[in-house]
Amino acid sequence: MDLGIKGKVAIVTGSGQGIGKETALALAAEGVHVCVNDVNDEVGLQTAKEVEDLGVKAIYVRADVGSEQDIKDMFQKTAQELGTVDILINNAAISPKVPFEDIPAEQFEQVMKINLLGSFLCSQQAFYQMKEKRWGRIVNLSSMAGRFGANKAGVHYSATKAGIIGMTLSLAKKMGPYNITVNCVAPGRINTALTQVLPKEVQDQIRSQIPLNRFGEPSECASVITFLASEKAGYVSGACVDILGGYIA
Repeated sequence: MDLGIKGKVAIVTGSGQGIGKETALALAAEGVHVCVNDVNDEVGLQTAKEVEDLGVKAIYVRADVGSEQDIKDMFQKTAQELGTVDILINNAAISPKVPFEDIPAEQFEQVMKINLLGSFLCSQQAFYQMKEKRWGRIVNLSSMAGRFGANKAGVHYSATKAGIIGMTLSLAKKMGPYNITVNCVAPGRINTALTQVLPKEVQDQIRSQIPLNRFGEPSECASVITFLASEKAGYVSGACVDILGGYIA
């Protein structure tokens, strides 16, 4: 199915690996030019190469989404080399595994800065460019932890992912008059490096709670994100799509 976004320009934050990488590749497969962002040059450059191999233009920009200046520079470089942004995927996040009672204030602030403030600042920069064209798609990454509260994740991570949902609802109202849709997805247990490091008995215990009896794949999240970023989802805005394999808290 042609999703109607060939030739569009996307920024995918944190796209060196995992869901971000698969989303960059899924967008590229639809003919979208992609700015790959990460703070790990090795994986970021590799993703950009794989995107280019799909026949579209790609750049890699090392940028810390916790830095307002880095974000401004990333959007400026993307506009110069690929064109102004049509699609923004706010994927970059950190998730320190620290018990609630041991979380220092500085770590809480760092998680808030990268996960929530970073998504806000990227959305702000995207809005400046999208509103001139009166077309845009923003998809934010929330989490099962943001929908139902933290279990294995930290309380600070859960708080930022819940904040993402509230921000999505507000931005959908703000940006709608400019024909910009804003949605989020809330993945559950996905087969990424973060899941793979868990002990087998923990993985088995988690899997037993999922009706589909397996973890999701990053590509399965990417396909939902890509649809929300497409012309075909033009009347979907302010939604939070759960990708949980049937799990209900």
